[in-house]
Amino acid sequence: MVTDTDGDIRGTVEEAWYAALGAQAADDGGNFFALGGTSLSAVEFMTRVEARLEIDFPLELLFRRRALPDIIDECTRRYRDLHSRRGPSS
Repeated sequence: MVTDTDGDIRGTVEEAWYAALGAQAADDGGNFFALGGTSLSAVEFMTRVEARLEIDFPLELLFRRRALPDIIDECTRRYRDLHSRRGPSS
């Protein structure tokens, strides 16, 4: 799990993005699938993000929000929503 900072969330999502797409992912404004993403790499990406951030990351997000900045924003929102419901960690 990451701490509740935008940089950690961004880094986690970017790491999963590049792991799933490889070198062609350098265009962070690009569409996941136009950059070479496949259904298998989409599942790999989703699984990494879910495991590291402990959030629900439905695959449909890649179809609705395909560019990396949009996905980072959505993951940040989901992470904050989840952790605001959980309350402070002990």
